[in-house]
Amino acid sequence: MKKYKIRWVLFILALLLVVFAGCSGTKEPADLKGKDEPKAENPVPVDNPQSTGIYNPLTGLYVEKTQNLTAVMIDNLGPARPQSGLIKADIIYEIEAEGMVTRLMALFYGDPPEFVGPVRSARPYYMQIAKEWDAYYAHVGGCDDSWAKLVEWKIRDIDDLKGHKGFYVDKTRQRPHSTYLKFADALSGKEENGKLKEWSFIDTPDSTPTYKEINFRYTSTNRVTYKWEDDLKAYLRFINDKPHDDRETGQQLSANNIILQYAVHRDLKTQLKHIWVDVIGKGKAEFFLGGQYFEGTWEKKSMTDPTVFYDDQGKPITLVRGQTWIQVLRPSAEVKKN
Repeated sequence: MKKYKIRWVLFILALLLVVFAGCSGTKEPADLKGKDEPKAENPVPVDNPQSTGIYNPLTGLYVEKTQNLTAVMIDNLGPARPQSGLIKADIIYEIEAEGMVTRLMALFYGDPPEFVGPVRSARPYYMQIAKEWDAYYAHVGGCDDSWAKLVEWKIRDIDDLKGHKGFYVDKTRQRPHSTYLKFADALSGKEENGKLKEWSFIDTPDSTPTYKEINFRYTSTNRVTYKWEDDLKAYLRFINDKPHDDRETGQQLSANNIILQYAVHRDLKTQLKHIWVDVIGKGKAEFFLGGQYFEGTWEKKSMTDPTVFYDDQGKPITLVRGQTWIQVLRPSAEVKKN
């Protein structure tokens, strides 16, 4: 009889334990919790919502295709304008050549145009910038010093006068403003290249531009003006008070970032009045980035080192997404900002 009572008590206790366990619920072991739940995808950065395609580190934008990074020497004399392809360049440098005329060196990597031009001759200090990018350097010949430096500095050379592929003559234009470059032919079979800098980018801020117009000049026949366009959120480019247009589309060129890089210019005392520009070294800089103005400095320690642009606190600048124009100026250049 006692054994029967004991068994009955044990049965009642076991039943109560089952009931309480079911009411209180149980917790999953930590190592199993969420094991079968789908993993969350990496969120799109808040400051870059359109992250589809291939990231272009030269502009902070996403593109459909890329090519070998190529620096092309572009003619900027009056008979050469409007030029072809500049509207699709990632970065464009404008620097003096002899006689204070300027040439443009445009970098092409993301969503490049089919062709570009007119193409002109090489100069060593442009090559020093191309070298820091490890870019293919496309040009039509050059001065004697350029030919020597191309070999000495091991530049990735694409030269019309050496019979390299890709160059052709536009018969609707007069020489020497008639040579163009077709990228597909010029880069066919070329090995991979490019030192793509880790620049930081943000979206264009909504704040009011610091300055809406920037004016400076290289000569009386090359006066450069940038005017802020609110709808475009970029600076429209003018030469001699006239829109600087793209030949194929007729659209006016624009810049999302403008960098004024002040560098020492030296007269080489040659018969053809060649100059040298100290793009290796350091100096003052001014930045117009998506409408916002900053002062700072630049530094390039060697030919293969990158040019780094610093704000007035000594920190690398942050660009806004899009095309950048780097205007290399004499330290004495007068710049008007309105």
